[in-house]
Amino acid sequence: MKSVLVDFLVGGGIKPTLIVRYNHLGNNNGMNLSAPQTFRSKEISKSNMVDDIVSSNVILYGPGEHPDHVVVIKYVPYVGDSKRAMDENTSKIFMGGKNTIVLHNTCEDSLLTTPIVLDLVLLAELSTRI
Repeated sequence: MKSVLVDFLVGGGIKPTLIVRYNHLGNNNGMNLSAPQTFRSKEISKSNMVDDIVSSNVILYGPGEHPDHVVVIKYVPYVGDSKRAMDENTSKIFMGGKNTIVLHNTCEDSLLTTPIVLDLVLLAELSTRI
């Protein structure tokens, strides 16, 4: 959802200047991402996504120009399996104005994997027919 929004803005000629992602998780995923080396890997992958979108539009962004991009992931045991994400996207608009879109999303982290598990079960069942 986040990358789609940035891609939509850039594709529409709107120039994101600030992208801030704050997540807190309480399950093993959150605990694992609290380790600096694991977090760094996640931060790089999220930053690369923004860099790819920015580099696709040389009209909005000149050489070496890119939005400020910050990713914060915290382990908060109390929230359990919930993944809570707060995202802020600020863009330049007409006549030097600014527009900020703020998203708040809460979902159950383990339920996000359910479609993958179902696909694996269906694939395993299909392979028994071959």
